[in-house]
Amino acid sequence: MERMEYDPEGGNYLPVTEHETGSTFIVSGLIMLIAAAGWGLFVGWDIQAGGSLMRIIFGVDVLVALLLITWGFIKKKRQIN
Repeated sequence: MERMEYDPEGGNYLPVTEHETGSTFIVSGLIMLIAAAGWGLFVGWDIQAGGSLMRIIFGVDVLVALLLITWGFIKKKRQIN
C-alpha cells in the first residue's frame, strides 16, 4: 500500500513505499533504544529505587522500541508484487 507524499512546491507527488516506512520504524526504534540505554545508565538508581512506575515506563519504552524495529524489518523485507 502506497500513500502520496505532499510536495508544497507543486504537483510532484511521490509515493511513500513500505520499504521507506520500514526504515523509518527501524530508525525510530533504535533512537528509543539509545534513549532507554542512556536513561538506564545515568538514571539507573532512580529506576531501581523509584518503584514500579519507573520500571513500567522503562519496560514499555524498551518493548515499544523492539516492536518498532521488528515491524520495520518485516515491512522492509516484504516483497512488492
